[in-house]
Amino acid sequence: MHAMRRLSRALLLVAIAGWSDIALAQLDGNVQWQGVSHTGWNDRRPRVPRNGESFTVRFQTFRADVSGVRVRIEDGATRYANASIVGSRGPYDLWEATVPSTASSTLSYVLEVSDGADTDYYSAKGMTDELDLSQPFTLNFTTLEHAPLGSTPVSGGTVFKVWSPASNSCTVRGTFNSWGGNAALTKVGEHFVGFVAGANAGAQYKYYFNNATWASDPRAAALVPTSGYNSVIVNPDAYAWQVNNFSPAPMEELVIYQLHVGTFAGRNDPKGSTPNPSRYIDVAARADHLAELGVNAVMLNPANEFPGDFSGGYNTVSPFAIESKLGTPDQFRQMVDALHARGIAVLLDIVYNHAASADNILWNFGGSQQYFDSPAVETPWGAQCDFDKTAVRQFYIDAAETMLTDYRLDGFRMDAAMYMTDSGNTPQWSNGQKIIRAMHDNVRNRHADKHTIAELYIDNRWATDPTPTGLGFTAQYHNEFKEAVRSAIFAAASGEPNLQRVANVLDGQGVGVSGSAVLNYFELHDDCWPLNGTQRAVTSIDTTSPADDQFARGRTKIGQAFTLLSRGVPAIVQGTEWLEDEGWESSRLDWSHKARYPGIFRFYSDLIKLRTSEPPLFADAPLTMINTNDALNVMAWERRVDGGGSFVAAVNLSNSDRNGYRIGIPRAGRWEVVMNSNDVQYDGPGGGPSGVALIQPIGSGFYPRSTVLDLPPRSMVLLRHVACAADLNGDTVVDDADFVLFVAAYNTLDCADPSMPAGCPSDLNSDAFVDDADFVVFAAAYNELLCP
Repeated sequence: MHAMRRLSRALLLVAIAGWSDIALAQLDGNVQWQGVSHTGWNDRRPRVPRNGESFTVRFQTFRADVSGVRVRIEDGATRYANASIVGSRGPYDLWEATVPSTASSTLSYVLEVSDGADTDYYSAKGMTDELDLSQPFTLNFTTLEHAPLGSTPVSGGTVFKVWSPASNSCTVRGTFNSWGGNAALTKVGEHFVGFVAGANAGAQYKYYFNNATWASDPRAAALVPTSGYNSVIVNPDAYAWQVNNFSPAPMEELVIYQLHVGTFAGRNDPKGSTPNPSRYIDVAARADHLAELGVNAVMLNPANEFPGDFSGGYNTVSPFAIESKLGTPDQFRQMVDALHARGIAVLLDIVYNHAASADNILWNFGGSQQYFDSPAVETPWGAQCDFDKTAVRQFYIDAAETMLTDYRLDGFRMDAAMYMTDSGNTPQWSNGQKIIRAMHDNVRNRHADKHTIAELYIDNRWATDPTPTGLGFTAQYHNEFKEAVRSAIFAAASGEPNLQRVANVLDGQGVGVSGSAVLNYFELHDDCWPLNGTQRAVTSIDTTSPADDQFARGRTKIGQAFTLLSRGVPAIVQGTEWLEDEGWESSRLDWSHKARYPGIFRFYSDLIKLRTSEPPLFADAPLTMINTNDALNVMAWERRVDGGGSFVAAVNLSNSDRNGYRIGIPRAGRWEVVMNSNDVQYDGPGGGPSGVALIQPIGSGFYPRSTVLDLPPRSMVLLRHVACAADLNGDTVVDDADFVLFVAAYNTLDCADPSMPAGCPSDLNSDAFVDDADFVVFAAAYNELLCP
């Protein structure tokens, strides 16, 4: 795991070089501005310094890019505080400096950032070459207007801040003052701000505007739906993280598992029963299952507060609050922590395109319709907030930053992004795009190793092109891939799959719509959601319970093999790994399937582990079609990395044996069968190739050599080129010890001889003989000594 993480970090530099200046980060007398960041409302400790107290300033720079930083402080006099590196995360060095206490009622500061002789400055304005004091980070200890919006617990109480420009007065009422009292906030511009003594973490509260209107806190980290959505004061820094330096694998290495927290655990579960819905802590307790499967990222269905106890999550009440029925904010963190400990990144599905149609806490907020147009812009699922207002746009931008920072998420899927970007879906498309671009500008600056995925069905590079011309997503849904694959899989029942259409999309659709810029999938939540009128593919193929015949098994394996072996980022939905035949929103995963179909689980585990560990199978590695035969429903393709290996996949989607099927082999040498989906170990009926493929000097297609495969119905066979076949004893060097083994086999000559080792490893060119041709291959490797 640690070795893989180091490899991932090296690849990360390449993966995001076009996204920022990280590739240029070094001590070279030039500060890379893109890596410097400090958000005042989120990067001070305590988060709301009061009464001139000392506080810590946190900020980050690209790793090994900066030789020194100090904080320039103004509080009636000019002072400096030196900063030091206190840790690292992904591509960043993390710095801290302590600002001493002051007797002044106000204080401001800027960062002085140096790389050798180059000194630049960072303020609320951003980076500048020269000292610019026009927009410093400013604290006002009288008004506390430097506080974050929402409730922030501090020593002795909590600081509250809420946006309500049309209101004349605001008090905070809660369990700490028996829902009465006179905890009045002061209006500062469009906000109300104030410190309330005795209001501590865990207390419930609401705002009371104009002595008439109650309102939940739109930025509360937790809400209590059973008490009219009372807000809860939460300390965002209380959780003791166990994993402090996690960085997700680069996008091209990811295999994503879509997971719904509420239905993931507890049914026929060997770990034991759970409440229904299951909780964040239940996912944490089953993180080993995901590690065993081999996925390195989960994509959570929305887990922000929603009405009721059971929901797919796409009716979000607040983008800041964690869904209370599934657990507390710290239990959510515990789940993230447990997944990180196993090398698994956590992405969250975010719903910014509309507010919940029921229990809409933003509606008529504070007695005025400040969050919505009048009349409101409607979507098919609920009203859309007024994106034309700067404060409303910032509401969503800050929500994304909060989830990335306070909950250490590794990225997002943005639900129905077309309802924020497309003029045909919303009149606010231009300002919806502003939210998305601002979110990605922040990700590029502060979270360059994290990933965002657009639910868009346009297959256009505009979605993934960098801002400001593009939207800036890391990847977008690959709609034509899904449609082509699903069409072929379901048409296979009648023997009419259009494999040429599949072949056209396996390699993507050009720049920005291929490789790590697309999410390839055969089945995700919208495709098996009874609420949408859809069902699991296995159930569509085998309509008789338990939907597990060889047609369902074989075709879904092929659909997922297209997904995992194509040139894109693969994603599967929970339950794929064991032939789950029910939906995902209201039906819990049936864990008895794992024991009932161990071979299915092994198939996906083996294939996923190859996909996450073999560079030729990464999303950006080249793909070449070898053969597409629509008449026989057979196709084959190669995935490769120059100097780093090669795989050839062959698929028979027909309902008949394709024995003696010849495919061209793209490179000379030894080829081994590493997977055969029809094998009994994968709960297949048996049959098909195994061991070493016989390579013949017979041209086929574009290649001067070929192999003949017996392909059973509804099967996928994966061949691997053995890059260092001459290393016969497996010690990573080709030396005299290997020569002794080779000569012993050479004297025997015939691979069919029972005295030969299994697989005939000395047959370096896979022609069923150990002869002079193999000696030439061995001698070439021997001269190089070290394996690639």
